[in-house]
Amino acid sequence: MKPSFHAHSVNKPFEDPCVYVNILREKRALLFDLGYVGRLSPRSLLKVTDIFVTHTHIDHFIGFDILLRNTLRRAIPLNIYGPANIINCVEGKLRGYTWNLIHDYPLKIEVFEINNLVVSHASFYARGAFIRKDNPASPFTGLLNSNSLLKIKGIVLSHDIPVMAFSLEEEYHININKALLTARGLPVGPWLTQLKWSIRNKLPDSTIIKICEDNFSLGELMEIATITRGQKVSYVMDLAPSDENMAQIIPFIHGSDLLFCEAYFLEKDRARAKERNHLTAALAGRIAREAQVGSLVIMHFSPKYRHCVNDLYDEASKEFKVTNNSPK
Repeated sequence: MKPSFHAHSVNKPFEDPCVYVNILREKRALLFDLGYVGRLSPRSLLKVTDIFVTHTHIDHFIGFDILLRNTLRRAIPLNIYGPANIINCVEGKLRGYTWNLIHDYPLKIEVFEINNLVVSHASFYARGAFIRKDNPASPFTGLLNSNSLLKIKGIVLSHDIPVMAFSLEEEYHININKALLTARGLPVGPWLTQLKWSIRNKLPDSTIIKICEDNFSLGELMEIATITRGQKVSYVMDLAPSDENMAQIIPFIHGSDLLFCEAYFLEKDRARAKERNHLTAALAGRIAREAQVGSLVIMHFSPKYRHCVNDLYDEASKEFKVTNNSPK
């Protein structure tokens, strides 16, 4: 099965947490957290349409300036989602600069703040010098963003302050049977994208899809497509090691194909982990095991373990096999 999106850590485990998700067939990307993003190329940054911020401690939000500078002249809006105070934080960032020469720039920034059961929404437009405009609030149902391909959900937890965890889930996956494709003499081409789009958007069987010079109905082509369970990727950072957090996060990320999870402390330093409101490597492994995820990537390590990084991997691996996909 070819994946619909590819997720990877932007930085090394001792550096700022940030995960880049490339939506392979939509020519766009998502970011989970906004730590330092200087490793990403301008082309990669220009693809980012949606950012999901766990909280605005400096190591989770300092990349805002780099991203803003690369997207200033872009017509596609930039959507930012986060917990209480995210709107004030974005506004504060934007107020740190002078914007007298950007009134013809097209960038629009939409910020969505989740506070209890309410989503507050503020807009910042380049043509208005990024002056804040508040929009009507809406109820928070857990769903942050969705389209015919995927949905992104969020949950508010505790890091002494409100912090969010996120899951990205493909509604379902469409596999093309290449044997049937060949048997029917049909070529591989852009029409397959149109076919998948038509299926996802539940168009009628009579919908015409052009292949080379021939027209086929959607109904005629359905036999070459098989629908299976979609991908699920979850992101969990800076979580207090409390029973309340554990009880909420495990069902939220359950069944994820890939989990990115902090492992800030070792279990021998559990008292310090509790004091600093962070998970241990053992707890990260336990969460992955109890949530029955497919693969675990641990990240966001305390600098105190630079001399014994393998201990973090070993401790998490006693609970669940760990994958290392951090940049070299």
